[in-house]
Amino acid sequence: MTVNDADARVAFHRKVHALEGLRIHAVDYWDIHNYGPEPARWDYGDWHHAVMGVQLSTDAGPVTVTWTSTFYPYGVEVFAEPIGRHLVLGENGPERIGPDGESRWTGILDTPVLRTTTSWERIELGPATLASGEVVEPARVVEIPTALRLDFSAGPVWFAAASPQYPSMERAFTAGDEIMIVFSAAKMRDMGYDDPTFVA
Repeated sequence: MTVNDADARVAFHRKVHALEGLRIHAVDYWDIHNYGPEPARWDYGDWHHAVMGVQLSTDAGPVTVTWTSTFYPYGVEVFAEPIGRHLVLGENGPERIGPDGESRWTGILDTPVLRTTTSWERIELGPATLASGEVVEPARVVEIPTALRLDFSAGPVWFAAASPQYPSMERAFTAGDEIMIVFSAAKMRDMGYDDPTFVA
């Protein structure tokens, strides 16, 4: 059985394609509350770690890129609203962690999104059974939007629902319940994305 909620996919693609032509004026990464004395790290060179999600300030208002379970945990998704609508904020809740100052975004800000592309991954799930062995849900295949690519005149930027593998942070598990922002095709290939139309 293949899960293919046509209405959800149409809505998903409509939100993604609505980014085309927008200019991104500012970028905000969000992470869980940092209890340590050092600032939370988000910059790893050719990729950034936003964890909870990203808010993009555009000429059409705020846009959030985060991970969801719309199709199956964990997929990347776009919402034309502030990230605060997707987080439980409070004194010890998630907080903005960057970027501040010069970053890989510096040459991209205030330029339009030229094109958007989504990478969908097919995952086969086994049947769900009770302890008695009774099958309560048959085996099925789900398709998950694991990464989103935004093309700018300065080059592409990818948003992936992926979790870096601590402690090295060099390997990543997709689909994951964190957001990574990637600035190089080499890093995307290292994460397992091999479609040349998506990572070229």
